[in-house]
Amino acid sequence: MAKKTAAPVAIVSLMLAACGGEAPGGVNGGDRMLANGMTVKQQIEVRQKNLKELGASMKTVSDQLKNSAPSLDAIRPAVQTIKSHAPDLASWFPEGTGPEAGIETEALTKIWEDPAGFQAAHQRLVAESHKLSDVATGEDFAAIGAQVGAVGGACKNCHDSFRLKKD
Repeated sequence: MAKKTAAPVAIVSLMLAACGGEAPGGVNGGDRMLANGMTVKQQIEVRQKNLKELGASMKTVSDQLKNSAPSLDAIRPAVQTIKSHAPDLASWFPEGTGPEAGIETEALTKIWEDPAGFQAAHQRLVAESHKLSDVATGEDFAAIGAQVGAVGGACKNCHDSFRLKKD
């Protein structure tokens, strides 16, 4: 029986290869090379790592502001991480790194369908993170807290529009 099915399977495989089609996660999925030299899978992993660092930095600042004696020595490095990551965020989403890649991601296809909207959301984060950095050079914890709220609003704006909603 194996001999009878081998030919049709080979033909289908050749047709898929000729059309560039493969199963998700294959060469046209997670193993596909991007212009930046990373595979789609590597890019998504880097994106997720960087976004977790952003989230952890936001949490550090927020947690410090809840303390009775917040530490600027803890707040300032976290703010610098936010400020340094924010400008790069848009580059973490190159074409082909969405759900179509067959790799788990919370990025919605709307990122690539509405590039102007995504760019506007990104620019809002960059602007607010720079303001946070400026405010964090001082010692006004109320001002830092207010600006953390503005950065959080920029994050929420993007999550609401371009990220898969979690249950």
